[in-house]
Amino acid sequence: MNISLSALLILLLPLVGLTQSDWMVSKHKQNDKNPIAFSPESVKKGKVVFLANCKSCHGDIGKNNGLPLSPKPTDFGLQAFLDKNTDGSIFHKMTDGQATMPTYKSILSKDDRWNIVNYIRSFDANRKETSTAVAKPAKTSSAKQEIGKPYSLEVSVDASTTETTVKFFGTSSEGNKIAVEGAEIFIGIKRYFGDLPIMEAGATTNEEGMITTKYPYDMPSGHDGAAEIIAYPIDKDKYGDITQTASITIKTCHPSHIGEERALWVNRAHFPWWLMITYSSILLIVFGVIFKVILNLIKIKKLSH
Repeated sequence: MNISLSALLILLLPLVGLTQSDWMVSKHKQNDKNPIAFSPESVKKGKVVFLANCKSCHGDIGKNNGLPLSPKPTDFGLQAFLDKNTDGSIFHKMTDGQATMPTYKSILSKDDRWNIVNYIRSFDANRKETSTAVAKPAKTSSAKQEIGKPYSLEVSVDASTTETTVKFFGTSSEGNKIAVEGAEIFIGIKRYFGDLPIMEAGATTNEEGMITTKYPYDMPSGHDGAAEIIAYPIDKDKYGDITQTASITIKTCHPSHIGEERALWVNRAHFPWWLMITYSSILLIVFGVIFKVILNLIKIKKLSH
C-alpha cells in the first residue's frame, strides 16, 4: 500500500509543474479588455505595484531571475508568454491564482491589476498600440554636467510631520557629488513580503535630486512601533543596487487574541507564531513524504535484485 501511494505521488509531482506551465483561462476571461488605456502614467503605476507585490517571486522582467520554485514563476519579459496571453488572461491569472501563484483579488484593486497588465505589456515587442507608447526620456541639455557612478542616497525623516525626504546623488566627471534629476525612486516601508510603497506612483527626483513624501503614522504595528523606511532607485541597471534606510515609529498595536492583525514589516519578534508553526508543520510533512518516497524506492530497488 505504501509503495502504491509513493508511486502515485511520484507520478503526480510532474503534473503540478505541467498544470502551471499550461495554465489557460476561459475564452470569456481571455476576451476581457483592459479598461485602463495604455499610457506612461498607467505603466508607471503598474511598475510601482509590480515591484511591491510581484517582483519578490517573479524577479526582474526580462532577466529570468525569479524564485527557484516548482514550477518557476513566469518571466513576463518572454515574448512567447506575451504572445500567448491576452490582457484578460494576465489579469485573471492575477485575480484567480493557481498552484504556487496566490490570488490577488482581495489584495490589489482592479485598477492596480490592470495597471500591472499595462506594465507587463510595455515589454511586448509585438504590442499594436504604438500611439500610446511610453514617453521617451526628456533630452538633456548639453550644458549640463555628465553624471555617473558612484551614486548615493540620503534619507531623512521628520517625526513631527511624518515627512520623508530622499536625496539622490551621482558623481560628475570632475569627481564632485551632484544631484540627479529625473530618477525614479522607490520609497516604502520594509515588510517581509514585499515593501509597502508610500510615494506617488512614478515619482522622480527634482532638479535638486530630491523626492518628498509622508509615511502613514496610523498603521498597525508591534508593541514598540518600530519600522523602517527603505529607498532605492528603480532602474538598478543604470544606477546600481543602492538601498538606504531610516528608522521611524508608527502607531503601536497590542494583539489581544490570535486572529488580530499583526504587522509583518516590523521585526521578527512580532511575527505571528501561529503562522510560523503552520508553515514549519507543512515543511515537515512535505519533507517527510519525500523521505518516505526515497526509502520506498530504495526498498523496491533492493527487492528487484
